[in-house]
Amino acid sequence: MKNIAVFFKQPGAKDYPFTKEEYWNSYHELDEVIRKLGSEFYVVRHQDTYVGNGLFSHSWRFKDGELVEFGPVNIDVLYDKGEFQTDNTIPILNGREINEICTDKYKTYELFGAYCPETLQVHSNDEFLQALKSIPGEKKVIKPVDDEEGNGVFIGDDAYIKKCPYEFPLLVQEFLDSTKGIPGIIDGIHDFRVAILNGEIVYAFVRTPPEGSLLANIALGGKMIILEASEIPDSIMEVVNGVDSHMKQYGIRFYGIDVAFTPRGPKIIELNSRLGLHENSRHSVFVLFKQKLAELLVNLDTHGS
Repeated sequence: MKNIAVFFKQPGAKDYPFTKEEYWNSYHELDEVIRKLGSEFYVVRHQDTYVGNGLFSHSWRFKDGELVEFGPVNIDVLYDKGEFQTDNTIPILNGREINEICTDKYKTYELFGAYCPETLQVHSNDEFLQALKSIPGEKKVIKPVDDEEGNGVFIGDDAYIKKCPYEFPLLVQEFLDSTKGIPGIIDGIHDFRVAILNGEIVYAFVRTPPEGSLLANIALGGKMIILEASEIPDSIMEVVNGVDSHMKQYGIRFYGIDVAFTPRGPKIIELNSRLGLHENSRHSVFVLFKQKLAELLVNLDTHGS
């Protein structure tokens, strides 16, 4: 029997992501699958609780629909969802390199620029104004270097962008025109997510924005259309294969590639190594995904870690 844990950086038992009902339900579901595979599932939080050598001073477990404090626990495998600083004594799903590439959006651009919109990183107001002049197109995108769920992302013309709240360092990007949709799949503005677990596509979907928005993000009210892996266009698969051929050198991994289909082909919007877990009621694909995720965590060889 192994002790599997998910790590979040916020310290409180009911802090994010359990502030959202869907994530609360989804981790309950993952807990059930891991238990059926003969292992135990724990929630651990905040770097200060890590003693070392796989030992956490505080932990929680799901019991009877609640999250119950358990106390110190030795973990065999960790699923990092919160910038865990490892001492390299236990295997981790999504190690430091994977997280850095996905959360630092400028690093994403540096590695995969051939698949990305033109991007400039700016550190001052002068650089910001110059970037707005340099990036092509009437609309521009600004976003934080390392935030998630659409936080701090603004899209519009120069006059609008200059009025938006932002902090340096900041990314200024070419706007990806996805208004023509994806032939045979969807019309209009969208983004296309492919989720990859250790090199395998475990689900794919197209998101469309809520009315009046250009941000196709479920957390912001977007809609989701699930696709079979066989329905993913070859041009998007080229991006997926190109990215994962680089990422596989960093070990076990679970991350998403978000792309927009543009007149110049698919372009990466962002990579995400902290994908939210969708609850099973959304689609049967998420039931199968949780099974595969649990099997990877439970069956991972921990010898020599």
